Amino acid sequence: MIAMDSIPLRCLYVFILLGMSFASYNETELQLMYGSVVDWVHFSPRVDISRQCRFGHPLRIAYFSRHSGTLWDWIAVADHLGAPWTRVNPGLFQTYGVNTTDATAIWEDLGHMLCHIADILVFSDTIPDARPLLLGGCTTPIILQITNRFDYGISPSDQDAYRQLMSDATTRKHVWWVVNNPYEVLFISQRGIKLPLDRLLLLRPVGVCLLPPPQLAMRERPRVALVQPSGSYHLENTVIAPWVRSQNLTDYVRMYRQHYGGPTVLAHHRGVITVPYQTSVMKMYEGLTAGAVFIIPSPAFFKNLLDIYNNDVMVFCCRDLLRDRPHDWQEFFDWYHRDFINAHILYDSWEDLYGIIIDREGSAQLIEEKRAIGIDAMRRSRQNTLDGYSSLYRSVSQQACEAAGTEDVLSQGFVRRPHGF
Repeated sequence: MIAMDSIPLRCLYVFILLGMSFASYNETELQLMYGSVVDWVHFSPRVDISRQCRFGHPLRIAYFSRHSGTLWDWIAVADHLGAPWTRVNPGLFQTYGVNTTDATAIWEDLGHMLCHIADILVFSDTIPDARPLLLGGCTTPIILQITNRFDYGISPSDQDAYRQLMSDATTRKHVWWVVNNPYEVLFISQRGIKLPLDRLLLLRPVGVCLLPPPQLAMRERPRVALVQPSGSYHLENTVIAPWVRSQNLTDYVRMYRQHYGGPTVLAHHRGVITVPYQTSVMKMYEGLTAGAVFIIPSPAFFKNLLDIYNNDVMVFCCRDLLRDRPHDWQEFFDWYHRDFINAHILYDSWEDLYGIIIDREGSAQLIEEKRAIGIDAMRRSRQNTLDGYSSLYRSVSQQACEAAGTEDVLSQGFVRRPHGF
């Protein structure tokens, strides 16, 4: 119980009671705001953010992603921004590459909630997850954070409709485009979609992994690591692992399966044998940040391997990149991009790789030099990314504030409350 034996406290208590007694609702105003709603089953309103905008409070973000790696990266970005956010996993209510029919149904059932769940919406990893909201015309600012082809999972028969939707989305001023590697813009443009340069940014991953620290055995440090990805078509599984065994190199190579423990484990080893199957993967950025050194085929040997092996032996996302851009393909391929290539150890042949594996003492200094180069490269890249997201957040927040109090596709009749309250 609060002691009421002082005059100031008694006056404050009376003031609160009077305020509560006179508090009421304005039915005319409520009719203006909600009188046009006809579907109360699915209705969810857009929040009035005029107060936040007036006082400069950070706006809320909803982050849509199925992928733990992009989620960890976003956690670091959101912490840098000081932005309140929530995560939505689209895998809980829709399939990969959601088609037009299903996207329409999701919009009709969940559109109000998903569109109004926050003041800014970010879709990451799998961009077709944004299809219901783009199809329905959600006017909340949307950031499409492309990390793995903008049409991942879209069936061939549905490509035309999907590309038409995405072309239309490029004209919407509240839709922003972020690519986390240079290849994505080329891939999109080759499919006839012209991205808006004033709403397009290249912001690479910051390289954060939030797995718990592993227990590491010191005897593993002199050995190189070979991570065998899931799926039988990776060169690590089809060629390199059998080659390691046939060359009696198992004392020099620690072979891991898909769940290897994260970048800290990779950094614990002398190096990590890797064959890129995408132009970029989160493992590279996370590994370089932690101090891992990747051992990859040289550009010439990588091209040679692609000529020798098809996708049944050596899966690679983007063979057309090297075919269509024979002279500048490395500009679109982060593993071989000038920003990162000097952090890796390159080999020109299987004999060259054999020498790197067995020469523990001779490669020690090179490994440490590469480790330092990789850490520094990611430090610069990370700062560019964080600065970019700060600028983007300011621009999108300003856009959201300018639209505050106006009608949107779902909240017809919405009006600003008097004085922003």
